[in-house]
Amino acid sequence: MTNRNNGKYLPRRPENQKGRKNSPVSRLLVVVALVSALIFGVTVFIALRNRIALNQMAAETAHETTQFSTSAPAVPTVSTQTMPAVPPITAATTPPTEPREILPRFLELYQKNPDLAGWLTIPGTRIDYPVMYSPDEPERYLHANFEVSYSFAGLPFIDAACDPESGNRIIYAHNMLDGSMFRTLLKYQQKDFWQRNPVISFNTLYEEQEYEVVAAFYDKVYKKSDTNFKFYQFYDTSDQSSFDEAMAYYREHALYDTGVTAQCGDLFLTLVTCAYQTENGRFVVVARKK
Repeated sequence: MTNRNNGKYLPRRPENQKGRKNSPVSRLLVVVALVSALIFGVTVFIALRNRIALNQMAAETAHETTQFSTSAPAVPTVSTQTMPAVPPITAATTPPTEPREILPRFLELYQKNPDLAGWLTIPGTRIDYPVMYSPDEPERYLHANFEVSYSFAGLPFIDAACDPESGNRIIYAHNMLDGSMFRTLLKYQQKDFWQRNPVISFNTLYEEQEYEVVAAFYDKVYKKSDTNFKFYQFYDTSDQSSFDEAMAYYREHALYDTGVTAQCGDLFLTLVTCAYQTENGRFVVVARKK
């Protein structure tokens, strides 16, 4: 039915329209929207706070590196008065035959969190982060920051299966939509990016190291029953058979030829993040120590 109004016909307003606006379902939808907005806001705030903290850490370690490279006193050694007598052995270290000195840039950070294994930097990307290692709790930093407080983005961390003898250090990090963590690792899809940035810096607690990119490729996490080569289970580069299998696999799956060769026993770095070209997809960059 309609109402006549100045010669125009207008639809009659449903009598229960007001009631619908105040219905339990409507109120529930409003509450859900408000809660979702609150959660999103808190998540963004935490991410921003963690990003600021990481940027500050990166700036401080860079400053300390410059300071000690110009006029440095003797590098302090690890002592029982300042920190644990023996730093935890990680895949980023080798078993010391004598007391080793932590690089000055990492002393304070190590005192704050002895899970620190080193620092990863890749020119041309946003990757400039501490790398963690917690074999007793493998995924501790999957969603935790340097203070071990909740952070969805987490931090790069070394595969718990790595040990002091591992020739291949495997580092994982999230592929975050905001560009943080290993999101910009995917720039290595492009050959021209690799040509401009062929070297990756990974400084352990004790040594500054540089790695040349061997291969960049897409892969996946396979079923345990699959018998093919699994890049994330290749740790021992000193075994000739495993090394040959790995190098053949890298050549076959590489997106382009870097021309970088390696020898059995070389030290490798494997960086891994999620990709979505297939179920359980991964993007992988493998590099060898210069």
